[in-house]
Amino acid sequence: MSRRLLTALLAAMVLTALPAPAGGEAKRCPYPMKECLERMSERMKSSGWVGIEYDDSCVVAGGYRVEKVVQGSPAEHAGLQPGDVLYALNGVRIVPQNSPALVAARKDWKPGQSVTYTIKREGADREIRLTLAPMPADVMARWIGDHMKQHAAADSAASK
Repeated sequence: MSRRLLTALLAAMVLTALPAPAGGEAKRCPYPMKECLERMSERMKSSGWVGIEYDDSCVVAGGYRVEKVVQGSPAEHAGLQPGDVLYALNGVRIVPQNSPALVAARKDWKPGQSVTYTIKREGADREIRLTLAPMPADVMARWIGDHMKQHAAADSAASK
């Protein structure tokens, strides 16, 4: 099951220079490990963070179901809940064909900026406005660690 913390729909979206998993298949990062680490760290330090996890391989009710809301996150403060379905972001439907527009919108997210999600909860549409926060160090470390593991696995496979 593929999960993303949303700094979005983050990993792929905030890190726009890095390729993202699509349809459950991970694409090899085009950067050497050290350069990738530096790029990720720099982008994540200055990016706005939402604080949810969702499964981007499973479309439910026309969007992605929130699996987890991080305690103390902007998402929690705004009232997002596990089970909510992310339907639109700032009026743009959250569907694979809108990925380029969503990536473009999110690449400039900064802490303090407000965004609006349209969600579906118990069959009703709701708008949730939240203010992005800086990404916590533990979240950043987890993401970077996971990505570096992908580099190591790809390097190991390539050397065989």
